Amino acid sequence: MISTVVIAAVALGLQGSLAWYVATRYHRASIADIFWPLHHLLAGLIWLLLIPETLTLGAIFAFTLLTLWAARLATYLSIRQVGAPEDHRYTAVREGRGDAFASTSLYLIFIPQSLMAWAMSLVLIPVMAAPQWSWLGYLGLLIAGVGLIWQIAADLQLTAFLKGAEPTQVLDTGLWSLSRHPNYFGEWVFWLGYCVSAFSLLETMALIAFLPMVLLSYQLMRFTGVQRTETGIENRRPAYQNYQQRTPAFFPKLPLGGFNHPQGSAVMGTLRAGYCFLRRRSGWWSVLLLCLGFGMNLGLPETAHAQATNQQTWLFDVRIDGKDVGFHEFVTTQGPAGFDITARAKFRYRLLGVTLFSYDHEVREQYDSNMCLVKIESETKTNNTVQHLEGIVTDNGYAMQTDRKADTKTVLDEACLMTFAYWSPKLLTRQQLLNGQTGQVVDVTIGPVSTAGPNEDLNRYFLKGEKMNITLGFSQDGLWRSLNSKLPNGRELTYHLRNQT
Repeated sequence: MISTVVIAAVALGLQGSLAWYVATRYHRASIADIFWPLHHLLAGLIWLLLIPETLTLGAIFAFTLLTLWAARLATYLSIRQVGAPEDHRYTAVREGRGDAFASTSLYLIFIPQSLMAWAMSLVLIPVMAAPQWSWLGYLGLLIAGVGLIWQIAADLQLTAFLKGAEPTQVLDTGLWSLSRHPNYFGEWVFWLGYCVSAFSLLETMALIAFLPMVLLSYQLMRFTGVQRTETGIENRRPAYQNYQQRTPAFFPKLPLGGFNHPQGSAVMGTLRAGYCFLRRRSGWWSVLLLCLGFGMNLGLPETAHAQATNQQTWLFDVRIDGKDVGFHEFVTTQGPAGFDITARAKFRYRLLGVTLFSYDHEVREQYDSNMCLVKIESETKTNNTVQHLEGIVTDNGYAMQTDRKADTKTVLDEACLMTFAYWSPKLLTRQQLLNGQTGQVVDVTIGPVSTAGPNEDLNRYFLKGEKMNITLGFSQDGLWRSLNSKLPNGRELTYHLRNQT
C-alpha cells in the first residue's frame, strides 16, 4: 500500500512537471487548470490497477464517474482557453515574479498543484479497494453525480452567457443567481460524495475520509478559487458589487425548509445547521466542523440528539424606491430555554457611483421561553459612526450600556422587553419596543391593516411611533414575509424575501 502511494506521488509530480513544460513553452500558466482533473484521473487509475485484489461494481462505478468528471472538465477548460488571454490569477503572479516566473512557477504552481491533487485522491483508495460496498457507499456516488451535473449546468450557463455578453455584464441568472460560483460548489459536492463513500467503507478512523474536504474547501474558497477570482473584479464589472451583496459567494441559497420537520433525523438537523453556518461564513476551515458533525451523527443513536434545536432563517433583499441597497438576514434558534437570535444588515445607497449612505448592523439577542429579552449585544456603523450596545436582565430591570469604555450603565425599569423582532408574531401585542441600536425604549402603536381584497395573501399590520411608519406582512400561518417603511425624506424602504428556511 505505501509503495503504491509513493508511486502515485511520483507519477503526479512528473505529470505536474509536464504541465509546467507545456505552460512554459506556450507562455500560458493557466494550463495548470487543465491538468488539475487529469492529476486525479491518473491517481485513480493507479489505485484501481495496483490496490484491489478483485474489482467491485462500486469501484467500477466510482472510476467511471471520476473519468467522466476529469474528461469533461479538462475538455471544457481547454476549449475555454483557446484564443482567450491568460487567466488574471496567473497573470498577477507572473507580473510579480517578472523574468523568474518561468523557472519559479514549477514549485510555486505546478508541483504544489499535483501534490494537492495527490492528497485529495487519497480518499479514492478505500473506494477502489473495499471488497464490499454498503448502501451509504452508493449514496456517496449519487451525491457525486449530483455535484457533477450541477457543475456541468453551471459551466453551460456561463458558456452561453459569455457568447453574447458585454465585458462589463454580470451573469446573475440560473444557478448563478443562487451562488456567485456554482461551478466551484458543484466540484465541492462531487468530492463530498466520494468522501461519504470512503467514510462508509473504512472500518477504522472513518472520519479521516472527510479531511480532503478541508483541503479542497481551502483551495476553492481561498487559494485559487473564490477569493482570487473576485480580486479586482469590481473594476472590470462595476455591477458585480451589487451582485455580491445579494448573492452568497459559494454555498447557494437553497430551500431547506424540509429539514425543520420535528420528526426529521439528527443527520438532517446537523446538515442544515452546518449548511446555514457555512453559507453565512463561507470559511474553508468551517467545513471540518460540518464533516465531523456529519460523521458523528452517523455513528450515534438518535436519542443522543433529543435536545436538538429548531432553526429558521430569513434573508431579505432591501430596496429604497425600488433600488437595491443591500440585505438583512435573521437567524433564530429555538431551544428548551428560549430563543437565540442573530441578525446582520448591510445597506449601501449610491448615486452615480458615490456612496451617500452606509449602514452595517450586527446583533445577537437571547429570549426566554416567554419571549422576554434576556441579553443583547449589537454593533452598528452608520457612515463612519460606530455604536455599541450591551444589555442584560437583572433583578432591578435591564442594565444597558451603550459605550464599552464607560463604567456606568442605564437601568431600565421594565419587567419584560422585546426588540423590533419582526420575525415573532408576539411583536404585534407590544406597546413598547427596545431599539436594539440605541438601547432606548420606544412607544409604538400596532394594529391590523385592512386587506386589499379577496386575493390578499398576507395579513398586514401597521407599526407606528416617533418618526416610524412601518407596515409588516405575515402569512396565514404567522410567518413574517414583508416590510415596508416610509422614510422621513419621503422615500420608501421595502424588504423583499429572498429566502426563508
